[in-house]
Amino acid sequence: MQDLELLVGDQNGVPRGKTVDDASFAPGASAHFAASVFFQCINGEYALDAMKAYCPEDGDLVLVPDWSTCRDVPWKPGDCRQVICETLDKAGKPVPFDPRNVLKRILARYAEQGWTPIVAPEIEFYLLQPPRRGDQTLVPAAGLNERAEFGGEALSSDALDKYAPFLDNVRAMSAGIDIPLQAMMHELGPGQVELNVTHGEALGQADRLFLVKRLVKACALQHGYLASFMAKPVMDLPGSGLHAHVSLVDGQGANLFALRGGKAPEPLRRFIGGLQKYLPGAFALLAPNVNSYRRFVWGSAAPINLEWGYDNRTVGFRVPHSDDASGRVENRIAGADANPYLFIAATLACGLLGLEEGIEPSDPAEGNAYALPADLPVDLHDGLRLLSRHGKLTRLLTRHFVDGFVSVKREELKDLSRRITPWEVGYLGSML
Repeated sequence: MQDLELLVGDQNGVPRGKTVDDASFAPGASAHFAASVFFQCINGEYALDAMKAYCPEDGDLVLVPDWSTCRDVPWKPGDCRQVICETLDKAGKPVPFDPRNVLKRILARYAEQGWTPIVAPEIEFYLLQPPRRGDQTLVPAAGLNERAEFGGEALSSDALDKYAPFLDNVRAMSAGIDIPLQAMMHELGPGQVELNVTHGEALGQADRLFLVKRLVKACALQHGYLASFMAKPVMDLPGSGLHAHVSLVDGQGANLFALRGGKAPEPLRRFIGGLQKYLPGAFALLAPNVNSYRRFVWGSAAPINLEWGYDNRTVGFRVPHSDDASGRVENRIAGADANPYLFIAATLACGLLGLEEGIEPSDPAEGNAYALPADLPVDLHDGLRLLSRHGKLTRLLTRHFVDGFVSVKREELKDLSRRITPWEVGYLGSML
């Protein structure tokens, strides 16, 4: 018997689903699944306000496999396949709370104009010692021969060799399921790795990123590590980001963002203008957790403002150095904890509004953009407030989705507010 895993990603990008007998799951078949999956919080609880409004019966939705996403599950023994599913309600309409459907809705708006967004993701993660219950901190994992890193090995090929068995396994598994990795490098922190996925159409890239995160975590477990995509797992180490290089092709395959003499053409400028104007309203989709905001620290390789510039890694929106035909913009703001579907959807939604409204960006920043004022939302409360009140973005993303996402995140904040932190125990408990 061969197992088939039917997968969806919840609001946090966590894979959820069910396993069925592949032999009995004929082409054209579908399955039922709890619709409440899209109101589930990271702690396993549910956003009751959203459930009451949109899922009071705690009923089912319909899972319809998107067979273009079907792949083996190479870390599991025996025959097992996985497939990402479309989610439909009982009337056959796309479920608006599904992050994948949110991205598809944005892409449909681009298709109306004859445009196809092309995306190349880059994602960072830490290899950590698996925590034990009661641990108060996370610790980078030691590599071969139990040789621990202490920092200072950024961009070192030799440092990657300490984790060679794990990384070789990730590379082989990814290639085996048609998720080619364009590059792999050691990032700034000890045990921190960046993976680059080759470019492609936006929905397919979001699917690949969703699956490769699952693969990395499963492979790390086999090697005795915890692979964490937390934005800031260790306070005194650099955070982990999720970047996306975005270009836009027309019906003839021409890149509308192609540079002209090394400078951004009008469509690229307007896309960047839309990011600058509207991304604060979508910020909670790029920084969806309390921990996300710890990453935005001066000089920490994470941007602190919405500036843009040419080949400048201190800005939020970078136009990389390239030949003119490869013109693109890199959104550097999101943390690795962002849901891949929602990160790409938010980027494209804001850029689309810039294109439609003809928004010109600020002058490109020169020099160190950390010297310029910070202008990002300060915490998750601020990000959710901006998202819940933003009319144009809400119409693009749908009110149902925005209400559901905000409800999930506010429920998580409520749970956090009921807990006493190690800081309170360590300082207030002993000093007061």
